[in-house]
Amino acid sequence: MLPSLVRESFLDNLTHSLVGAALAELALPAGAPRPARRTFFIAGIVAANLPDADLVYTRITPPPLGSLLHHRGHTHTMAGLVVLGLAMAAIWMLPSLREAVGPLRRRFWMLLAIALVSHLVLDSWNSYGIHPFWPLSSRWYYGDAVFIMEPWLWLLLGTAATLNTVSRWGHALIGGALALVVTGAVLVRMVPFAGLAIPAVCAIVLGVSMRRWTPRRRSAAALALALAFVAGSFVTREVVRAKILASGARAVSPQVIDLVLSPRGGNPLCWTVVSVVRDEPAGTYLLTRGDVAVLARGACGSARASDVHWGDTSVHSLAQLRALYRDDCWVRGWMQFGRAPEVAEGAIADIRYGNSFRGNFTTMMLLPPADAARCPANLTAWRPPRADLLGDDFERADLR
Repeated sequence: MLPSLVRESFLDNLTHSLVGAALAELALPAGAPRPARRTFFIAGIVAANLPDADLVYTRITPPPLGSLLHHRGHTHTMAGLVVLGLAMAAIWMLPSLREAVGPLRRRFWMLLAIALVSHLVLDSWNSYGIHPFWPLSSRWYYGDAVFIMEPWLWLLLGTAATLNTVSRWGHALIGGALALVVTGAVLVRMVPFAGLAIPAVCAIVLGVSMRRWTPRRRSAAALALALAFVAGSFVTREVVRAKILASGARAVSPQVIDLVLSPRGGNPLCWTVVSVVRDEPAGTYLLTRGDVAVLARGACGSARASDVHWGDTSVHSLAQLRALYRDDCWVRGWMQFGRAPEVAEGAIADIRYGNSFRGNFTTMMLLPPADAARCPANLTAWRPPRADLLGDDFERADLR
């Protein structure tokens, strides 16, 4: 089985590719020649995925720090997009490609710019986060509103992409590939089967409705529906947050410093939450996982007595975390990514990605003191998401 980060990145790139294809269709004028269509679609899909080129060089820092610090790193910033855009512009100035674009250059450059920016916009929606304003600021920003592998987006955008192909073989190829990816996501348990039923039915109805539409109209409608779904997710996020804060659960108090939120894949009515609570007088911080049902208390499975359901709380030492941050260069690097850090079993992991350390791509074993003091190669200097747990140790530590 592929590592979870690789699988999630691949399925995340499916969404980026479908957005790039839809943007290419909107950028093309009616009756554009086939060479121009081909060039626009390739460019749109490449540009929409290009910031994830950082996955190629994550090995410059030992795992798991390489993928944690370099993926969604420098190429996922506005400055990085400028560099990527200039690189793409240089490639597309080759004579054969310029000839394919022909008089559509202005539309083409606009497509490249919007497709590149679309990558950061999409990545900003989920709980993984981005830090787009480097080098002015290395602070992380989290949308906490859209699941990183959302079947609703795959099927809404994929339906238009399938219908927009110019041949029956294209219909079968794209439609079959989409069905294969969705089925694979269910088989590896990244998305529950029940979470696909309603999106699949909606995609079928949408496909029948769009059958006689123009490609441009299909793409515009698919993007509009996808954005409406995302807007609804952000509204629902605030409803979920209000339910949590009003629940009076033991995990929520005046000391709560973060609520990590995410809807379940295919089920926007059931959300997961990780609360991070600091208890400075006791010298501890508390992590609690839970779920929140929206509209119906059975939205997360069996009906419960309340909309908000909390699991067990784990209690961790602030002194231990701060000592590790101060003395362990590997942990200091890891804390540039970790948003819900749990230290146990001789390891540190971010429980955003599961209760168990096993199979959690963020899990890093703690090293002996002598090895821990030696910094790994090519560390970044992102602001730690949990600087609010580190106290004075954050101000004293040299992240560089």
